[in-house]
Amino acid sequence: MWWFMVLGWFFTLTCILGNLFVAYLISTRPKLHVKANWFVLSLALADLCVGLSYLPLLFASSFFQDFTSDHKGIWFKVSHTFIYSSTTNLCVLTADRFTAITMPLRYTLYMTQRRLFYLVAFAWVLPIIFFTLPSFCIYSKERDSLTFAFETIRVVIFQLIPSVLFIFVAGRLCYIAKGISRKEEFTLTQIRFNLPPLQKNARRNSRDERKPSSIKMLILIIFIFVLCHVGGNYRCFCSVFNLCAVPDYVRKVIELLFVFNSAVNPLVYAFLKRDIKREMKLIGRGFKIGTVLIT
Repeated sequence: MWWFMVLGWFFTLTCILGNLFVAYLISTRPKLHVKANWFVLSLALADLCVGLSYLPLLFASSFFQDFTSDHKGIWFKVSHTFIYSSTTNLCVLTADRFTAITMPLRYTLYMTQRRLFYLVAFAWVLPIIFFTLPSFCIYSKERDSLTFAFETIRVVIFQLIPSVLFIFVAGRLCYIAKGISRKEEFTLTQIRFNLPPLQKNARRNSRDERKPSSIKMLILIIFIFVLCHVGGNYRCFCSVFNLCAVPDYVRKVIELLFVFNSAVNPLVYAFLKRDIKREMKLIGRGFKIGTVLIT
């Protein structure tokens, strides 16, 4: 399928370059060295690993026997380790932002550097303990009952529970964003009535400073994740419980969506995360000035 290879490599290159840029930006810009961005950096590294492992190893499986594309091969174990690492990192990032938005005072006291390190480490260690290490033992043995139990646990922990929690959190964040918009509109109405000369400045400050960009970023990332993984959940349930047969072209689309999910996250950061967007603008201005001086 030529379209699979073309789109797959395009998404892979976009994923690698985009997440490398995000990782470089957060690592080298002191203004981006804040707690929330360390979670973003960890997610970007997980997505980068997805781009480096998923399609390249799948492509290598066509030439090397050790890289077979079934559950017994290296490709499935390595690629899904990083996919699940991306999922757990997104869970940690979502929990961090949700707590910061809903309980800002408690978050300030709770989120220390040590807890931040533990959460990031947890996001990386969990897939290794509950998927990677057991998969090398279980998939190599012909025990249907053991494989069925492991597959069920894998799907529930890394696919079903995150999707359900993300939908709940997205709904809650939409409700919070609506409440913030109502409060802003009420404040602007009072300003228009009491202080007409300050009306324009109040509208501009409300739009620029109080706009819930973190909420919008999280909702969009969650929406893309759920959309891209619904096919994977469908395929796993069909495979584990023998409910249906998934056509080959559907499998290819599902595999493309996995890479697409990791490739699109850097674009979300660039357009919706305010501090990253600001640093990108500064880099763009510096590049323009350098170009003008050279010419």
